[in-house]
Amino acid sequence: MQPHTFSTTRTARYYSLGEPGPAIQHIWFCLHGHDQPIAELAAQLAPLDTPERLLILPEALARHNQPATPPDTSGITVSAWFAMDALEPDLNDLTHYLNSLADQVRSACPPQTPVTVLGYGHGAAAACRWLATSPIVYERLVLYAAIFPPEINRRATLAALPRLPVEVVSTTADIYTPEAAGEGLVQDLRDAGLTVYLRHAAPGPITLAALGAGAEAASSS
Repeated sequence: MQPHTFSTTRTARYYSLGEPGPAIQHIWFCLHGHDQPIAELAAQLAPLDTPERLLILPEALARHNQPATPPDTSGITVSAWFAMDALEPDLNDLTHYLNSLADQVRSACPPQTPVTVLGYGHGAAAACRWLATSPIVYERLVLYAAIFPPEINRRATLAALPRLPVEVVSTTADIYTPEAAGEGLVQDLRDAGLTVYLRHAAPGPITLAALGAGAEAASSS
């Protein structure tokens, strides 16, 4: 049996907190974790939902149903950014997808609106791969409880990032221990010549302090 690849167009989905328009001063692209429900991430980011911010939550292309667990009566749709047996095609697809989405969203906002990219869990690896291969101009990259599967060359990906500071948020939550403790990622970022800021967050919901939202506001003033 011989595998083949074939490029085709498919419909992606994304969610937003806020609406594009002339009042927007900050755009956030927030990439969810592996099989993380979009609604769960949106709920954690709700405190960022202010009139001057637009939060875009793209859904990964590999969608599937997660079986229901009691007391639920139906499952939910979850998705993954890449599969290990189709890594390069999946990473290329996500780059094209996110580039097109970013172009559409930014065209509906004031010119030069600052962009923050947040990657959560596996979404951090997806964010880094996207930004390493994309012309998009951004101001902040936040990697929260970042997970890089061993099949992705993390050091090569980080070396291809623009020479901009990276904010790493370390947590010991759930399955992210000890990878998400952050020290190895911080060292790889520094080896790549990038300035890194490391913050530690307690397990649980994402906080505004962990995301450095205050620094975002200060940088735009």
